[in-house]
Amino acid sequence: MAKPIKTYSEALADRLRDIMSILGMTVSGFAQFIGRDSSHIYGILNLTRPFSDSFAVHIGNKLGINGAKVLNLNIDIPQSVSKAETVLTFKRECKNVPEYFLSTKTDRSVDSFILEVLVKSNFLKTPRYLNEIESFIKSEYNKTFIGDQLSKALRYSVRKGVLISEKKPIRLTNGNFGKRQVDVYWLE
Repeated sequence: MAKPIKTYSEALADRLRDIMSILGMTVSGFAQFIGRDSSHIYGILNLTRPFSDSFAVHIGNKLGINGAKVLNLNIDIPQSVSKAETVLTFKRECKNVPEYFLSTKTDRSVDSFILEVLVKSNFLKTPRYLNEIESFIKSEYNKTFIGDQLSKALRYSVRKGVLISEKKPIRLTNGNFGKRQVDVYWLE
């Protein structure tokens, strides 16, 4: 069976992912670097927002390349953009913000990830089910955990007094509640 042909928008979304990968930045880091909102970047990646010419020019200016190169799928984005002065300055100034960089994301343990990233994200200001937390981490940080690593780490954070948990009826995929009781987690 033939592989479906990507639309230009899909190819540009992949292009944006490639640029962030070359720079070693997460969506939130790249958004901060170019001075745009994360939702703008997610909109392009999820194909709900167009990758405009002016956005390409803006990215090109930040990376020291012609904006037309960003839009031209026949030209590879040079690896040298990761050495642009603006990129190096951003990395130097934001080195203490680990959620901006791909390299620091994978280096942290699950417990460290919860303490250093998840707790500071304000996502747990309201009680959240495990599946909600997993979805948030996957969408925001492109990170998944093996088996029950996340639930163990969340329970450990409760024992340490970082998080609070309580049993509530499980939320079913249709939005209703089931009979089984599961933990929800939140910050005080």
